[in-house]
Amino acid sequence: MKSIQLLFPIVPEQTIDASLHQALKLADQCSSNVTLLTVIDDLAEFKEIYRYSGTTLNILDEATKIYYEALNQQAQSLKRQYGNIRFQTKIRIGVPYIEIIKEAKALNATMVAIDSHRADKTIACQRGSNTLNLMRKSEVPIWSISTDGAGIQRVVAAIDLTNQDYQSFNHKIIALASDICAVFGAELILCHAWRLESEGFLRKWSQYEDIDIALLSKSMRDDRMARLQSLLEPYEKSTITTHVKLLEGETREVLPEYVVNNNVDLVVLGSLSREGIAGFLMGNTAESILNQLDCSVVTLKPDTFTSPVLSDNE
Repeated sequence: MKSIQLLFPIVPEQTIDASLHQALKLADQCSSNVTLLTVIDDLAEFKEIYRYSGTTLNILDEATKIYYEALNQQAQSLKRQYGNIRFQTKIRIGVPYIEIIKEAKALNATMVAIDSHRADKTIACQRGSNTLNLMRKSEVPIWSISTDGAGIQRVVAAIDLTNQDYQSFNHKIIALASDICAVFGAELILCHAWRLESEGFLRKWSQYEDIDIALLSKSMRDDRMARLQSLLEPYEKSTITTHVKLLEGETREVLPEYVVNNNVDLVVLGSLSREGIAGFLMGNTAESILNQLDCSVVTLKPDTFTSPVLSDNE
């Protein structure tokens, strides 16, 4: 994997635990740049305080100074552990996910790595609104890191084969997943979930019998398996161990079930709402999947995606 530009949003006093060190290990092995970013939430209350006391700017200036000092100390400490990384620090003021997206654009970042752990989670794998907004609106891949620091040994690349127009995006997903596998020595599993959605229609209106449905399903299954395997052809000479897995059933059910039952450490998937590529994750199905996954997840967009945060619409 070539050198990357990694944006690492953290709170200055945040402990860099084993799970977060996974992202730093990736950056170190690629001799990369890492920007430690802290966003000071620009609370609306600050404006009200300023009306009464005129001290808000002083408060923000003091907070910025303290955060810079803490971030720089964190960077120096990490530099002693990761000699191949070039660290820099940055403070922004505003809505966290918006400022992260803007900074990622300014840096031409390769990836944003963010801690998904929330102390107030109601379920173990619940991701906060900041992480979900990043996944929905960032042009840059988002690595939502789990709290499990056991390491990355199995990586699933979630593939959509419902339309040939998705092929270039599938290749982008696989390329990123394979790069991660190469760094960590992990195995790569191409995973596609499908079902014969028109079965009821065929039975009712086309008078298909069980044997007809079975033969049609087999033909479609064989075709999708062949297309999955063809996606791996560029990696035939790679040292990465690769597999293909065809899951039959509703995506939001069978994909999380497979990930949990097979001890998958990281899932790489496309994140685009139904208004973009039909059904291609980050609509309700994707968010349902994300809230069932306790492992790390990397989401990415097609190259044609433009973030609403970087337009005049937000």
